[in-house]
Amino acid sequence: MSNTRTWVISGLLAAIALIGCGDKGTTPEGASSTPTATTTGEAKPAAGSTISIDGSTTVFPIVSVLAEDFKKENAGVDLVVNKAGTGSGFKKFAEGNLDIATASRPIKDDEIKTLTEKKIEFIEIPVAYDGVSVIVNPGNTWAKNVTVEELKKAWSKDSTITTWDQINPSFPKEKVTFFGPTDNHGTYEYFTEAINGKKNEIRKEYQPNQEYTAIVTAVGGEKGAIAFVGYNYYIENKDKVTALTVGGVAPTEATIADGTYTPLSRPLFIYVNKKSLERPEVKKFVEFALGEAGNTAVKDSSYVQLPQDVRDAIKAHFEAAESGTKMKDFKPGQKLTDVYGKK
Repeated sequence: MSNTRTWVISGLLAAIALIGCGDKGTTPEGASSTPTATTTGEAKPAAGSTISIDGSTTVFPIVSVLAEDFKKENAGVDLVVNKAGTGSGFKKFAEGNLDIATASRPIKDDEIKTLTEKKIEFIEIPVAYDGVSVIVNPGNTWAKNVTVEELKKAWSKDSTITTWDQINPSFPKEKVTFFGPTDNHGTYEYFTEAINGKKNEIRKEYQPNQEYTAIVTAVGGEKGAIAFVGYNYYIENKDKVTALTVGGVAPTEATIADGTYTPLSRPLFIYVNKKSLERPEVKKFVEFALGEAGNTAVKDSSYVQLPQDVRDAIKAHFEAAESGTKMKDFKPGQKLTDVYGKK
């Protein structure tokens, strides 16, 4: 074999080896996939790209619909969507393992501190309204309405209530059993703050569960049961459970959107790693979520859509790439327009 032929073959083998060693994926910490350029020079998602999303069980249905719809238009992108809970989602986010963390309550100061220490910048994006719903068994014919004070009496950390008449004397002396999400859930933190005045303070005798479907099943199977879940889980299980009015106001799309279902109306969020936005597929997915597709996903998931003025303000916030939270002083029952709707 001539030296010339040997050099040609060697060169070809080296080129193949270099191609084989190329990046095959990305990590949320910011290792960028190589975008495929369009004829106009605009970058588009590269085949084999992965977007990692985890966090809130409450927000999971919305993001799942979004991921499914986005995949139809972007077949080369793989979306991994999980529901470890809001708290666990933020921990994974801080470890650099996620592109997007989903949350059913605003990010906390200690979580921001951890992200700052890890040099992870984020953009906060509200995606929907939710109303934490107080549910009971359909066989419960006595309790139609509860006040915030009665809920506090029942759910406070020092509560010793065991029968319904201890909540309200007009109720029968029927055993009451308490169910709810674990302390890993944003719904747990939001409810405890809104009702008891302090996050994570709750009665000792209640049965926590990681899965909301299990909570609904438990309440549907026990006449004296009571629990709190996201609006979606109530609406999609109205054949199994009934929602009480709180202070005379029922959880509905209208009362949640206008804030009259207080103090249990709340916004739901996604938190995006800014470094991940350097990857075309992540940026495109967030823009997809902020468009009409996101609005449709909220409705299809039985949550409450944000008003157009709030959506416009949030989109402008994202386009300006504003880091950090605007929800630091947000209180349960406060309207989202007080934060994002004002110019």
